[in-house]
Amino acid sequence: MIEIKTFIGCLAIAGACLTSSCAASGDVEKPTEQTNEYDTLSILEDRLFERGLIRKRAEAPAPGSIYPFGTSTDASIWEMAEWGTKYELEEADKETASDGRVTYTNDGKAIAFKKDGANIEVAMDVYASAEYEAPRQQNQAWPHLLIEQSFTEKPYVKDLEGLLLKFKGRLTKAEMKMDENDYNTGLHTAQFQLFITVQDLNPNSAYYGDYLWFGIPFYDYRYEHIPVYAAQDVGKGDATGKFIYSAGSTDFMEGSFQSGDWITIEKDIYPLIVDALKLAKERGYLTGSFFEDFRISGMNLGWEVPGTFDVGFEFNGFDLLAVTKKN
Repeated sequence: MIEIKTFIGCLAIAGACLTSSCAASGDVEKPTEQTNEYDTLSILEDRLFERGLIRKRAEAPAPGSIYPFGTSTDASIWEMAEWGTKYELEEADKETASDGRVTYTNDGKAIAFKKDGANIEVAMDVYASAEYEAPRQQNQAWPHLLIEQSFTEKPYVKDLEGLLLKFKGRLTKAEMKMDENDYNTGLHTAQFQLFITVQDLNPNSAYYGDYLWFGIPFYDYRYEHIPVYAAQDVGKGDATGKFIYSAGSTDFMEGSFQSGDWITIEKDIYPLIVDALKLAKERGYLTGSFFEDFRISGMNLGWEVPGTFDVGFEFNGFDLLAVTKKN
């Protein structure tokens, strides 16, 4: 784990080595050029959810918003998506505890927010036992609980020196609510994960708008250490058909959230994104776009539960920091 200032220092050291020469003894001589300095900027907005969350729907206008900390005159940055569910959270589900924790709960799910100074604690639960009348079948939709935002500042991938993920979380519940004999690992699991869209946003590109799903899988019921997944987005009627690259959990963290322990992550995921773009092209995706066309355009974070599981996860300190050279 590395602090931001250490991360910047490592970049500067790497830059110094590139501009140095080696003495005959093998020692590195003093750099002849000054090292570069770097800026870090969060690409997330409204990290404390003070503008509320738009209740997002796939094929209909948003039916309103939820406001954990009161209404705001500013437009909401965050959206809350609840695909494939019979139970939609709304403002009427809100309860505020004496410690300031704000919780929205219904039969199918819950989401909670609590401010802690300049930080925010978020808890997300899905009760899929209320959603499924029978074990999920092939191509059947599954319940989601996601928080999303489209970035106002969409950095070009080509301009980044790093993209620092900061996250601290723990699994709070994972209960299988289906018969073990019906459990099929190809159809049934519960996943808590982050997806970032890497998108061609060059208006002159014939493939403007094409994109890659880049995933950071924090938890999957099936695996202590989650393997790399690279394939087309399929499996349900509204699948996007875009290429998904989901990193292996050992690529960005130590340990496993299956332990139920708090785990802190501070990792530069930029090299993984570059590798994902390369693999997508090798597999025949994004072939009409150039590396210079891609920008980091948005994200979603939360639960997808294609199996009969009741699950919960809580986290704080979530941020995405773009690292760029100073002008």
